[in-house]
Amino acid sequence: MDNRTYYKADIIEALIPKKDSTKSSVYYAKILVEGHPPLKTNEVARELDGKAIWNKHFMLPLDMETQLEIKSKHNSIFKPGSRSLAKVGLDVATILRQPVVTVSQEIRLNFPSDDVLHHDASQRGYILVRLYRPEEPISEPISVGKSFSVLISQLDAFIQIVGVASQIHPFVNLAWQVVSSLYTIARGQLDRDKSIGELTDMIEDVYTFVDDIKRFPSRLASQEETIKKIMSQTIECMLFIQEYSGHGFCGRALNQQWAGEQIQRFTRTFTMLKASLNTGVGVQIALIAHRMYEDVQSIALTQTLAKLHPVDMDDPSRPTCLPQTRSDLLFSVLSWAMNPSSNQNVLWLHGPAGSGKSTVATTIANITRDLGRLGAFVFFDRRVAARNDPAAVVRTLAFQLGEFDPRLGGAISTVIKGTPSIRQSPLRQQFHKLLVQPLSESDLAVWSREGPVIIVIDALDECGHVGDREDLLSILALESVKLPPTLRIVVTSRTELDIQQALEAQKNICSTPIDINSPANDKDIHLYLSDRLQNIRSKNKYLSLPQEWPGHDVIDALAARAHGLFIWAYTACRYVENGQYPEDRLADLLRTDICSNAESALDLMYSTALESAGRWEDPAFSADFRDILGIVIAAKNPLTASTIDRLNVVASVSRTRPSLHTIQHLTCIFRGSTNEPIHVIHPSFEDFLTDRARCKRDEWFIDVYLSHQRLALQCISSLRANLKRNMCDLTLTRSGVVDVRILPEDVTYSCIFWIDHVCELEGTKESLSIVVYDLLVKHLLHWIETMSLLKKARHTIKLLMRLEDWSRSIQGRHQELCDLLADAVRFCQAFTAVIEQHPLLIYSSALPFSPTNSILYQLFKDEISIPVVVGGFRDEWSPLLMDIPRPGGEVTSLSLSSDWSQLISTVARGCHVWDVISGELLIQGPKGDVAMTIFAPGGQLAASCLFSGSIVLWDTFSGQTIGQPLKPDQGAIYALAFSPDGTRLISGGQNCTIIMWNVQTSSIILDPPATHTKTVLCLAFSPDGMRYASGSRDGVIRIWDAASGRMVLGPLHGHSGSVYSVAFTPDSARIISGTDDKHVCVWDIRSEEASKPIKLRGHRSTVFSVAVSPDGRLIASASKDTTVRLWSLETGEELSHLIRRHRMPVRCVAFGKQYGRLRLVTGAKDATIRIWDIESVGSMGVTRKHKGLVSHLAFSQDGQRIVSGSLDRTVRVWDPITGQCLLGPLNLEQPVHSVALSADNLRILAADCEGAIFAWDATTGVHLVATPADDPSNHSIVGPLSLERKWIVDSKTGTALTMLPTMSPVRSQASFGNCMVLGLANGGIVIVRFPDTPQLV
Repeated sequence: MDNRTYYKADIIEALIPKKDSTKSSVYYAKILVEGHPPLKTNEVARELDGKAIWNKHFMLPLDMETQLEIKSKHNSIFKPGSRSLAKVGLDVATILRQPVVTVSQEIRLNFPSDDVLHHDASQRGYILVRLYRPEEPISEPISVGKSFSVLISQLDAFIQIVGVASQIHPFVNLAWQVVSSLYTIARGQLDRDKSIGELTDMIEDVYTFVDDIKRFPSRLASQEETIKKIMSQTIECMLFIQEYSGHGFCGRALNQQWAGEQIQRFTRTFTMLKASLNTGVGVQIALIAHRMYEDVQSIALTQTLAKLHPVDMDDPSRPTCLPQTRSDLLFSVLSWAMNPSSNQNVLWLHGPAGSGKSTVATTIANITRDLGRLGAFVFFDRRVAARNDPAAVVRTLAFQLGEFDPRLGGAISTVIKGTPSIRQSPLRQQFHKLLVQPLSESDLAVWSREGPVIIVIDALDECGHVGDREDLLSILALESVKLPPTLRIVVTSRTELDIQQALEAQKNICSTPIDINSPANDKDIHLYLSDRLQNIRSKNKYLSLPQEWPGHDVIDALAARAHGLFIWAYTACRYVENGQYPEDRLADLLRTDICSNAESALDLMYSTALESAGRWEDPAFSADFRDILGIVIAAKNPLTASTIDRLNVVASVSRTRPSLHTIQHLTCIFRGSTNEPIHVIHPSFEDFLTDRARCKRDEWFIDVYLSHQRLALQCISSLRANLKRNMCDLTLTRSGVVDVRILPEDVTYSCIFWIDHVCELEGTKESLSIVVYDLLVKHLLHWIETMSLLKKARHTIKLLMRLEDWSRSIQGRHQELCDLLADAVRFCQAFTAVIEQHPLLIYSSALPFSPTNSILYQLFKDEISIPVVVGGFRDEWSPLLMDIPRPGGEVTSLSLSSDWSQLISTVARGCHVWDVISGELLIQGPKGDVAMTIFAPGGQLAASCLFSGSIVLWDTFSGQTIGQPLKPDQGAIYALAFSPDGTRLISGGQNCTIIMWNVQTSSIILDPPATHTKTVLCLAFSPDGMRYASGSRDGVIRIWDAASGRMVLGPLHGHSGSVYSVAFTPDSARIISGTDDKHVCVWDIRSEEASKPIKLRGHRSTVFSVAVSPDGRLIASASKDTTVRLWSLETGEELSHLIRRHRMPVRCVAFGKQYGRLRLVTGAKDATIRIWDIESVGSMGVTRKHKGLVSHLAFSQDGQRIVSGSLDRTVRVWDPITGQCLLGPLNLEQPVHSVALSADNLRILAADCEGAIFAWDATTGVHLVATPADDPSNHSIVGPLSLERKWIVDSKTGTALTMLPTMSPVRSQASFGNCMVLGLANGGIVIVRFPDTPQLV
């Protein structure tokens, strides 16, 4: 079909200078013709005379610019690859215009002097070519419109040939759609484009195969795979032309150079496909994707993406639409996906249970996968815990999209590396950080020009319960519009009310109902039944069923009973297939009535299928059925038959019959086997069995509550039978766990889900709590170990909290269980970070370092072969739950999100967002001289005020600023507060004014004159939004009307210094303030005594911050005196036993909640943020043995005594068995540098920091005259143990013995035999004795 003029050219030889020759090199010539794929000669070695000889013939277009390039290729394994040596232009038209006698002539083309092949005049590189004069040229112009018209005509004809029954029909249909659409909008424009004209001319030539198929239809079967590739390549090529012409998703024409390269690649592929058709040889042809991928380190990328912990979505058994069914619906969805003119980027396909939504979703996923455009496929399943968790959706989508496109994967990996805890972040933040933000980056702007990428989300109604999926629905409804228009999302679900309310009214969502009563649906049901029953006929060849069996009338009758539900047709066919005689089974179905609605039809179908199992008169069969179905329905993850049997065995169930013995009679409603999970055929069957009104028979009814109860007891029995210390026979190593043997499914399932089943039983009797208690007192540590083996150590905190709540709600409350669980929660909070490092650390670290008075320690302290902390590490649990170190410097403000899940801290150089549960840094906010940052209600918006006098609004999910900074001309700004509804913001600062802003418009609402006589330091809105309060350096507090800005109360004088903090009580009736005068004041602003505050005294220095608990019972105050104090708001009394401390002044305090438990969050000058338990009264750490840092430790030669020296200028002697002080303090005038005991154990020796040496009698402590020989360095001994980072190890073998938990920094150490002593920065001494082992004794 090509009409341009061509000429023949021979590439004869080239001279390769010796300098550019190696033994491992070969050479070839490459011909570069504008608008055409490159051509090349064969590869040859260099001859002795320096020449590479080819003598290869080529046909080249006369009117196109041509370049010749010489390239060398290295075959050595040490230096692979090729490089360009020289290029030279070939102006053929000028050469052939010269008068010549011969038909051909040789041309020697010297390479330019700056090329590699030219080094000196004596050895100048060249290439020799022979040109032949062309035949008479034909110059008829190419018409793109004509080619498109031919393609559409050929596709029209081909659609009729292949029919809807063909596997390639959807691809032919879609090819027709994209060609037709493009022809309509761009044919005039494209007619002017020469390169596109040549490409479409080539495609038109390829499509002559349709004429061959018309003449010889039998060829279709043998060429179907190649034709499918042609259709796929046509779709991809048309999407490219669509973007190239400026009519695609990008909306503007593509870069010409890049587009030219793409056109060449498409031309090459269509040429190969044409050759494959002509020869009939099915070669491996890699189709050209309009989408371009970069070469990346895929293994490293996948490893990083895997940190998102995506849900496994592998299920090759998912059914797809039969080729002849759902063609109109599939065509409609795929056309929407490929259509750039649609501004709706989400399509919601919804219909009743059993209408075939999941089958359609899987088919769409498979088609778009074949087209190379399936970005992600996520499907929910109420029976698989991981696949019904809304929290896992965004990270699973991000993982799949990252694997689909390595460029996007790289951007997502950067987010993961910057925010390791991103999978623990709120769903909305995950969506923004993992999807919206990476896709909006400039490096990925290319996405907008590469055509559609499809995401399929199936069975959204099976994703959690109504309340659980609220955030996910909100994201789909409101946030999906922020994604690039090329990202097309197909969502399927039942028409549940919450989903409908969230999605239906959104402008960017195309709502598409499945009409089960439509003629098209009825036709598809007929086709499905006909196909399946014909298949059943062919499987029963010995029955000699008629060729036309079962006949049109029977198909019509069955379709009428299906009521448009594919699950009815599917179940009916399974029922017929599993019978001994299909005719009898058909007769059973035809004897049933035609129901009035779809649900009734489905119920009747399920009843018929169950009746066929027979044996319902046998009580044993009925009981087995209910037992098995109860487990299948109640299970959080599908279980295999063998696992169900093992759970029954360990629970001592009287029934000993294998599950498959019963299941084999019910294959029409079950899927699964011994080693494959057992499923019911459809969620609607589960709905039928668990509704007594629908199933109507006691033999079939499954009581979900009783099933959970039974499965809970089976899981507990499994744990009691299997759990033990060191489940997998591991050895403690610093490198973590490698190559763990796989635990049986009944054990892993029981470990992960036993608490879920127990907590389903609300209001249960005390008997179950006794069973739970008996399990925990024997196996709690073993369970935590196993959860660590399963990489779920952090899950134990939430699970135990949930179980604790359950234990407090049951009838006849079991107090011992409640107390044990509360202790277990603290244990996991304190030691999860350690246990995550290695499961065995639960015994060698967590348990020994637990408080000696804790329930867990008392229960399990007698475990054999565990280290012992002499005298105990501490008596009670520390009130400190978490320490977030080094948040960037002195913490000047804290703000918690309204759901208490996130925390913003402000430091001198900026602000940071933290996860309150994990303590992980989520994102960094604006940088600079930030004075204060606060969350807006809702948690997505924050405001930061700067000393420079501006206010920045920013998104807490992305860290990006919103709009321009607000510049109120207030001088340095020190205070901000949002109104409770988040619509208004007030700011105060150096110029003594308070300005109110409209957050949406960034405009000023109220700008009164100076409100204080000195700098405004603090602001607070009342919870009812009616008023706000301000505090200033002038020592007064003023109350303002939020609507008018008029002062309604004040000035309130009660402080003698600057007012640093104000806070309202939840009822808006009182104000709490903290100031320079060391007092906390409570002001009753609704009484006549408002000007007379109640003063709370206890701090010894400035009170920087105050807060009120959410329930209004407590006041917290943070002070320069390094303490945080708690007060009763009702009585004004200090709760002195609850004082919390930092090492330096505490700048800010706030209340929060974790899983319903009240917490206190503090920030201090020591650059730490701490999260505290409100109720704990235990000490912060190890009891101080010295008043200063322990600078040196030493054992006596016999290991019977330990001597310690401290910066407090004292020396003490300790018993390593009891931990008791035997002697001391022995005083020095300077801090102690080193200590020792003499070899005869009679003298205690020490040296101070100035080198002076001291000696004392080891028995009486009497000071002795010291000699140079008494220098402790002369008496030091090297023990067998050492501290490497936080690990105590055997110095000789490197064997790990334990890992230290969080404690004051270790500043000195010594060891003897199996004992190690540690000196801490806080003056504490920790003595650890390890079990006797040969290498230590």
